[in-house]
Amino acid sequence: MTVLGPVFRRFAALGGYRWYMRRQRRAHTLVSYVRGPARPLRFGGAAVRSMIPLAVGGDSNFTVTFQALAYAGKLTLTAMADPDAFPELPLLAAELAAELDRFAAPRD
Repeated sequence: MTVLGPVFRRFAALGGYRWYMRRQRRAHTLVSYVRGPARPLRFGGAAVRSMIPLAVGGDSNFTVTFQALAYAGKLTLTAMADPDAFPELPLLAAELAAELDRFAAPRD
């Protein structure tokens, strides 16, 4: 990969990455988790109270993307969907919220 790195960077700089992502057919769903810092950070002297994960590659043809970010003891999830390819996002979000509530519920 070290040898190919400059080739891939040039390909991306010339718009090749976007071209590829608009045409790829190998994946339809993207799931990503990033473990952030365990303690709150400061930015420009102000406390960063929360962070929201967002998907990159907005020029792709992924149907649904799920992003999770753990930051300072909180887990934040986002789900984004192509409304033409997946109009059921509100239903998916409700089902995901219900499942997370069941997962987080106290156990006997």
